[in-house]
Amino acid sequence: MTALSELLNEANAGKLSARSLARSAQAAGFSLNHDTAARYLRGDHGRPDEATLLALSKVLRIPMSRLRAAASLPSGETEPYRPPAESSRLSRRQRRAIDEIIRAMLDAPGAAGPDELSTRRGQRAGAGRAATGLPAKSAARPAKAARRGKLESPRD
Repeated sequence: MTALSELLNEANAGKLSARSLARSAQAAGFSLNHDTAARYLRGDHGRPDEATLLALSKVLRIPMSRLRAAASLPSGETEPYRPPAESSRLSRRQRRAIDEIIRAMLDAPGAAGPDELSTRRGQRAGAGRAATGLPAKSAARPAKAARRGKLESPRD
């Protein structure tokens, strides 16, 4: 059983079945399925999404910070992210791009913290290639002309 399911069962104390839990969540305006509730109660679940945690928090009266900690998620902020005021100047396309970046960061395996992200950026830029035994980028790829088959042989 996972730490999250242990916390849920402790808060529930056998009072609500998975179906009752789902009905209570739906009555509160959430879309929690009874199968999902059952998986979380028995510890047979994956990484929880925010909507599921919010529903469980509301119905079982568990603070979001405790739920996130039990799910091994960052528990510092429980309020939704609010971009700075300057973001009002972004176009719709730019806003969708920012939203997608946020989703990609959250979906990344291990959801890296700030220190890990800067390390990964350095490795992507090629700083960590030698340490990993990978050839430098320039040596790893042939010249464009060679890839197109237009490489001239050296003349004597």
